Amino acid sequence: MIAATADGVAFESIGLGLKSHNIPVLPPTKDNTIELADRDGAVDFGSTYGPRIFNLDCIVMADDPTLDYQRRVALVAALFNIRKRDIVFTFGDLIGKRYVGRYAGTMDITKLIFDGEVSIPIKMNSPWPESTQDTTVREYGQGLEYGQGYLYSDYAVWIGSSGQNIVVRNEGSISAYPVLRISGAFSSFSLTDGVSTLVLSGTSSASDVWEINCDPGECTVRLNGQNAYFRSNGVFFELRPGNTTFTVSGGSLAFNLAFVFRYKYLY
Repeated sequence: MIAATADGVAFESIGLGLKSHNIPVLPPTKDNTIELADRDGAVDFGSTYGPRIFNLDCIVMADDPTLDYQRRVALVAALFNIRKRDIVFTFGDLIGKRYVGRYAGTMDITKLIFDGEVSIPIKMNSPWPESTQDTTVREYGQGLEYGQGYLYSDYAVWIGSSGQNIVVRNEGSISAYPVLRISGAFSSFSLTDGVSTLVLSGTSSASDVWEINCDPGECTVRLNGQNAYFRSNGVFFELRPGNTTFTVSGGSLAFNLAFVFRYKYLY
């Protein structure tokens, strides 16, 4: 059996054994084309990936064929209840990655004396596996042990002079959209990756905390938890796989700049 968790619950703790997860190498594609009159073939507008769907082939293992069996089936139903919305899955043969999805389809079960065989369909609307840890700086004792990374982080840097460069590495195989966390003082702040430039107007005090969420579904700018989009020029960054060099400019710079994100993978 493959060790696995769903929503933080170990499969084995509810008597569920995972035989296979059948995760496809890539999600299915959607071809964006249009056919025109008097023109052979089609005009290609590129392709996109759809949701990733896979099955968890499992065995429900019970101590008796009646009461304990029904109790364990009820635990399985509660664990995969779609009212929870998306939940996080981890698999023992896919170390360092998490899969975010939900039950979608039907869950028929075949009774085999004490046990039951069940195939659980999972749909990942965002089809990319993610790193189990994000790039938040952590210290030993904060859920990490030696060798688990991120203690000495290149993703959080003290900024004290204009023109300072920061190299941010995305070790995934898919672009990531970070949360930029700025804690401290500046005036006339700008941050550029050589292509796009984020500008924050006015000044920031030593106690201020900014959060710029670059996720295309969010695109928010907050100052001390409050909406501050009007103080930005509405630029948000995409971190392609590999290194991206950022340059900070402005006056009276004395702040910590952190890039918080998870690596995303094709598989």
